[in-house]
Amino acid sequence: MYLRENDMTLRENELILQYLRNITSKISTLFERIETLEAKVIALGQACRTAFGQCKEVVNKLAEATEETRMDLAEYGGVIEAESFFNGC
Repeated sequence: MYLRENDMTLRENELILQYLRNITSKISTLFERIETLEAKVIALGQACRTAFGQCKEVVNKLAEATEETRMDLAEYGGVIEAESFFNGC
């Protein structure tokens, strides 16, 4: 009787240890995947920063070009903003 009980506890302990090893293995895999994901998120953030910087530069250049065009039109054709066909209506 004692041997059977002892065998059962040994089997239970082995099963418990096996479950713990499986859990540990899964947690290790999760940590590795989280680290990989972290690296990808950081790279994505840096790429977004670069893209926003480029967009800002393009918008500023477009604003400068628009202002230069407006100044040229004002110089060659009079001030467009001050007088309009619709002012008298």
